[in-house]
Amino acid sequence: MSDIGKKAKNSEFIALERHKIDSYNFMDLDKVLSDIYCSSRPVFADYITRMELVQNFNDMAEDIYGNSEESIPVLEAYGSFVTDTFSRQSDLDVSINFLNGTTELTREMKIEVLKRFARKLHFLKGKGIVRNVEPILTARVPIIKFCDQRTGLECDLSVENKDAILNSQIIRIVSQIDGRFHILCMLVKHWAKTHEVNSAVHRTLNSLSITLLVALHLQTQDPPILPPFSMLFGEGIDPPKVEERIQNFLNQGQPNHESVAKLFATFFIKLQSVEYLWKEGLCVSVLNGLWISKKWEYTGDVESISVENFTNVTQNVARQVNEEGARKIYSSINQTVEDIIEFLDGKVTGTQLIHSLFGQQAETELRRWLSRQNDVMEPPPHVQLLNAGTDLGHRLSRQLGLLETPPLPPYIGNIAGTPPMFSGRQSVLEPRPPPPLLPPLLPPPPPPYGPQNVPHPYFGRPFHQ
Repeated sequence: MSDIGKKAKNSEFIALERHKIDSYNFMDLDKVLSDIYCSSRPVFADYITRMELVQNFNDMAEDIYGNSEESIPVLEAYGSFVTDTFSRQSDLDVSINFLNGTTELTREMKIEVLKRFARKLHFLKGKGIVRNVEPILTARVPIIKFCDQRTGLECDLSVENKDAILNSQIIRIVSQIDGRFHILCMLVKHWAKTHEVNSAVHRTLNSLSITLLVALHLQTQDPPILPPFSMLFGEGIDPPKVEERIQNFLNQGQPNHESVAKLFATFFIKLQSVEYLWKEGLCVSVLNGLWISKKWEYTGDVESISVENFTNVTQNVARQVNEEGARKIYSSINQTVEDIIEFLDGKVTGTQLIHSLFGQQAETELRRWLSRQNDVMEPPPHVQLLNAGTDLGHRLSRQLGLLETPPLPPYIGNIAGTPPMFSGRQSVLEPRPPPPLLPPLLPPPPPPYGPQNVPHPYFGRPFHQ
């Protein structure tokens, strides 16, 4: 471990001791976080909507290229939809990929492709099918932003965005190792959007940076929950081979019994404790599974926050964060640590904590979700996609690695095998209603795409039973 890595570890230890984190009972915080996670998960219709949009974009590509001698590109989703960390309001990221040959498209060629799609989108705008068409061709990765009129979904089109596609595939695969990774990514992204620190455009953290910060947190637990990514890659980063290798790591986190709540709290304490070490060259390296010291070749210096790209270690995926953005991020982190500790001390209620961490809209969504909890429960979206039997469902299933339907645990509380946090418990919202005569039906949250070592994540007790 580097000297700066030792500093980071020592700073975290001091911070955890100062907050007396091991003295707290995290059960109530588990209830808050499980409520937020369940109520913010996409429903079946959200998956279908995005699948249909990707199909529509491929139809649009056929219209553009169908009468030319050029090959028709294939449009492929990446980002949060592929990693299954999207919310109902998340943008849909799509890459325009040409499959003929291995020639790398130049920046100028990519811009020309986007211009052709922009002309088509402006035509569709006149028909009332899309709106807010905005080509951003001077960005490091040129894109077209637009909004689908029918669904209201914001979409980003890029060309041959191979790095982003590969990153998404690897994150999805790594999520299969331990369910806590997926849950924490969802919760921290929700927190970041609420606090407006999840936007590269506004010089704060992009979603990949957040995901890798969460991954490092789990890699640096004792014992570790996730392995260094280098142990999954072997001599190359080939998703099918990585998927094979992770079979050896599916029990990686079994000896670690930390709940989501404690990991969530210590994640923010960890980041708070290293605030002043970034300027000394502190850098996240999930490839090595630890903090490292790094200066970036393209600047010859350190940056406000440094998160190494595991598929290209010369790139800082948090490079957009400037000093002002870092101050905003740390203002939110410091306030969040204070809010969590006050809740653990019993000084604020669950509703107040939800407002502080996830905003008032989260409470509205939670109440809406709780009002539906006695309805007949449908299978989780990933199971519905396979059971639907549609060509569309099977295409997406192949793309996202859904090879078989994972077994479904029982949905009804007080049955062996059902997580206690989802078994007839009341919400953390105040005031609490009178206890029902029968335990309500609460749907466990759907797992990430792909086979899981456990079918559903458990809050408040070890994840591996």
